[in-house]
Amino acid sequence: MAKAGKGWLAGLMVLALMGCASSDEDEIGVKVSPLPEIEPTVTAEVVWRASSGDGIDEYWSSLSPEVAYGKVFAAERFGLITAYDQQTGKEIWRQNLRREFALGALKKNNGARLSAGISHGFNRIFIGSENGVLFALNQETGEVDWQASTRGELLSDPAIVDGKVVVNTGSGKVQAFDVDSGELLWTYELTMPSLVLRGTSGVASSQGAALTGTPDGKLVAVFSQQGAPIWEARLAEASGSNELERVVDVDSKPLVLGGTVYGTAFNGNLAAVELRSGQIKWQRQYSSYSPMDLQGNALFLTDSSGTVYSVNRQNGLETWANSSLTGRMVTGPAVAGEYLVVGDFEGYLHIMDRASGTLVGRLQIDGSGLYTQPLVVDDKIYLQTRDGRIAVVTIG
Repeated sequence: MAKAGKGWLAGLMVLALMGCASSDEDEIGVKVSPLPEIEPTVTAEVVWRASSGDGIDEYWSSLSPEVAYGKVFAAERFGLITAYDQQTGKEIWRQNLRREFALGALKKNNGARLSAGISHGFNRIFIGSENGVLFALNQETGEVDWQASTRGELLSDPAIVDGKVVVNTGSGKVQAFDVDSGELLWTYELTMPSLVLRGTSGVASSQGAALTGTPDGKLVAVFSQQGAPIWEARLAEASGSNELERVVDVDSKPLVLGGTVYGTAFNGNLAAVELRSGQIKWQRQYSSYSPMDLQGNALFLTDSSGTVYSVNRQNGLETWANSSLTGRMVTGPAVAGEYLVVGDFEGYLHIMDRASGTLVGRLQIDGSGLYTQPLVVDDKIYLQTRDGRIAVVTIG
């Protein structure tokens, strides 16, 4: 089995009909950039650290910390979920979902295989599993309020949309569940190509619509009340001489600002889409599957090679590009005040000047790697490593 830092692109892809496990399996010879030399002008310090079980090992996952209710929630692949005091890092409660899979029909699934979350709302936190189970936990105690079976793996964060929990499953089914009971309310089916990236788009919401990306290169909007379609906008057309070149997933969660939705596709385009009509305002050729971020007129993204960009959100014109981290499995970028932060497969948090893209600082959290977009809340950056370490960082 290849390590997660190798074969990074091939490891993201899976034949949809095979349903194979989410560990990396092969290598495609992507050149990894050496750690760039910088002249640091800022420093980053760890406020507190904690360990959330065994992490995700070498498996693909979207598990990342969530900050809400004065707590930091974190989970590992194998079933352990922990709540920490947001200020001190002191453990408040633990819940182990392994026992939910120890007996009965789910025993054959070999553990919890948590892979999607954490999200919060309605005094609960929500987390999903590759086993096709959505859990709702009481945020105060960690007790399981309800669990629901989904029609496919959960590979992106559950979303709270108009009093419903909406998930985008690996089988191409978008499903909505009642937030209080877990009752299934509706299902919307997406088109599934034969070869897709390992992962699914998260779900955004605005003005009564649930918005998500599709495996066949589109953004779609559906009514949140009943799951009926509103519009779809194509960001990529499948083309190329082989199946890999024809992969066009929209795996990045859409960003909504005012009346515009922003989305990006692998082997496709970054686009601004009119929220009400689905008409494309502008599009530019970028290939990405990572989460994006916005600040003012700037839209920030990491492409599939690891280059980080700043793009004017009003017209799609590129402001700057930083390619010094290519091949390092760079995460999606996150705005942290005047800076932009990304993580890499060696566990480094890289700090960029937001206006110019210049690297101005870095901090290694641990050697197992940072794999998801950093979470920035107020003036603190929340990170999770593959080995399950949680770190809260400030930039000074």
